Amino acid sequence: MKNLFAVLKKNITPRYSMIYLRTLKNRYIYIGLIIYSWMLTFAINFFLLSNTLYYNSLSEQLTIEKIENIIEQSHKWAWISYLCLAFIYLIKFTLVTLILQTGFFFFDRKVGFSILFKAVMLAEIPFLVVPVIKLFWFLFIQTHYTLNDLQYFFPLSALQLFDVKSLSTWQIYPLQLFNVFELIYWVLLAYWLKKLLNISLNKSMEVVASSYGTGLLLWVVFITFLSINIAP
Repeated sequence: MKNLFAVLKKNITPRYSMIYLRTLKNRYIYIGLIIYSWMLTFAINFFLLSNTLYYNSLSEQLTIEKIENIIEQSHKWAWISYLCLAFIYLIKFTLVTLILQTGFFFFDRKVGFSILFKAVMLAEIPFLVVPVIKLFWFLFIQTHYTLNDLQYFFPLSALQLFDVKSLSTWQIYPLQLFNVFELIYWVLLAYWLKKLLNISLNKSMEVVASSYGTGLLLWVVFITFLSINIAP
């Protein structure tokens, strides 16, 4: 009986899981990601962004009246940040999907937008861990922090090896982007492409590196260029 259960678990469960993922509607995955992100954003705003934090972080640059106005406006328009979050995810998933689709085109394979979109959303999981770590870190470890600490905190990134105050503005984003979670994202993206498209892991990783990797490099160059030219 135990042997029969082991065989069923080994051969049927994975197949059923993949069939379920293939048939699962993209909109349900997207809605789940958005709700989870909203919950984490709310938790960070509620537990970490106190009025005292604003006063302590901005008192040297702004008057009390201006700080109070910032706090009032942040509370008044907080709902916009949640709405923007949904659009940001949609734009990100769409752009990455289009980049991957272009990559497959150059590899002489036509892949539907929907299935690539699903792979992109499923690969997003590592980045959803980051806000949890951030919340835990500032609640229990670094309990004395500023707005800048919250803004530039990204666990397991190259940025954490430097003092942000000593860096130029254009250096911050590339160092922040160079992190363990980005690497895991690449691997997961290749894994889900392999599973959903029934291709080899080497082929899927090749597509991810040549398409998404190139697009990410161009994006970093673009942001760095803007930072250099806009920074005072």
